[in-house]
Amino acid sequence: MIQRIQIWWTSSGRGSTEATVRGRLPRQFPLPQLADGHVLVHEVRMAEYQGYEPDESVRAYDALSGVDWLCLRQEGEAIRTERQPVWASYPVLRRTIRLGTLTDGQSFKYRANFRMSGYSIGWTFNEWTVNIAHEPVREDLFLNRTYDIERDDRVSRSMANLPHQDHKLVHRWQYTRGRHRGQPR
Repeated sequence: MIQRIQIWWTSSGRGSTEATVRGRLPRQFPLPQLADGHVLVHEVRMAEYQGYEPDESVRAYDALSGVDWLCLRQEGEAIRTERQPVWASYPVLRRTIRLGTLTDGQSFKYRANFRMSGYSIGWTFNEWTVNIAHEPVREDLFLNRTYDIERDDRVSRSMANLPHQDHKLVHRWQYTRGRHRGQPR
């Protein structure tokens, strides 16, 4: 089961008041009535222009390869997850990013943010929270959960004012429950 929460906003929504509003938005939702399928994806989109009202959809896939923004591979009883490149974002990472491998009963939380321009003059910003569980589906699967693996790839926008040589993308990841703690790259 996969749940992706996307929050979208424009340059005009970058102030501290707007950031506070976004910070209070939920990053976990109860699962709606779901269809049958090998891989179920619950998408929740909240956009500034819609007053951050949740717009939900559910997709069912017969194969792990059906989810186009994730690469899911069966490795024995485990599932390996990798994020595909987001080509419209800046800066573009032109490689897949290995997120982790989930065994039966494990869960994973991944966070990332993106800045996109497209054909317009202004920037559009997107934040993802992706919750994944390798276990039977139930309505409260992701609510108030302690995750086995967490990874945070959000990039601070305040780094734009740093000198060019100090402008680095800092990625943090950690395995929770005291098994392993990673160091920033």
